[in-house]
Amino acid sequence: MSKHIYMRSKAVHSVPTPDRRPFSAPPPLQDESKRNQVEPVTQEKPKEKESFFLSWYKHHLRNFFHAVKFPKERKGKSVVNPDDDDDDVLEKKPTVKEEPTIVQAIILPEISDHSLLLKEQSRRSLYTSLPALVQGRKWVLLYSTWRHGISLSTLYRKSQLWPGLSLLVVGDKKGSVFGGLVEAPLKPTDNKYQGTNNTFVFTDKSDQPTIYRSTAGANRFYTLCSKDFLALGGGGRFALYLDSELLHGSSACSETYGNSCLANSQDFDVKEVELWGFVNGSKYDEILSLSRKTETICRWS
Repeated sequence: MSKHIYMRSKAVHSVPTPDRRPFSAPPPLQDESKRNQVEPVTQEKPKEKESFFLSWYKHHLRNFFHAVKFPKERKGKSVVNPDDDDDDVLEKKPTVKEEPTIVQAIILPEISDHSLLLKEQSRRSLYTSLPALVQGRKWVLLYSTWRHGISLSTLYRKSQLWPGLSLLVVGDKKGSVFGGLVEAPLKPTDNKYQGTNNTFVFTDKSDQPTIYRSTAGANRFYTLCSKDFLALGGGGRFALYLDSELLHGSSACSETYGNSCLANSQDFDVKEVELWGFVNGSKYDEILSLSRKTETICRWS
């Protein structure tokens, strides 16, 4: 019986004791070394991701600056390189395709004679400045000093061939060309002006006439016809003045047209004078025949 008790107690003491180590024990050294070998790879991934987003951000930011500075290029393909610096992007200029300027051709109406004073380009510029009422009508030389003589009375008489707007052109011996749009017929009156606000004065420099139209509300001193002189404009000084022999004249600032001196100098010697009428096609041949009837010609040397 004592042997049985001994064997029983031995069996009891041979029962294995439970493992009392904590569950949070560190992993073996072998596993720690393996994890250290993987760490360099995991550390590079955030940098690559950060570099990608930074490049993407800079690319779109440059495109935004380019669109703000060059709005015309928004619809086209962006030419900004994401590798460029910001300063280079701001200095870039877009390539703008220039469209050819379309100039509408102006067809000038027929002219009865060659002008000694007006070149083709000057006539074209003056034609576009004429009132619509007379545009498209044929030009008839009603009077010229080289055909009808140097006489103011003859100029008055020839202006009666065609009533309405007529273009007076004067050339001086220094090469200046100037004049004005007047209302025909030109009739001598006693200090009484005639004409309307459709009239103007001009000066032709380098085949580009400068037009001076009537100043609104200034006065109505458009054209003054006298037996002794012909004057355009008024209010202090005449814009254009011609004497009775059409040999001498003057030009100054006038309140009517707000013009400067039309000639190269205030006083000048006349070389040629022309008066052009704008005639309807149905009356063209008749007025042309009457205008070519010559007067006694008197020319100066």
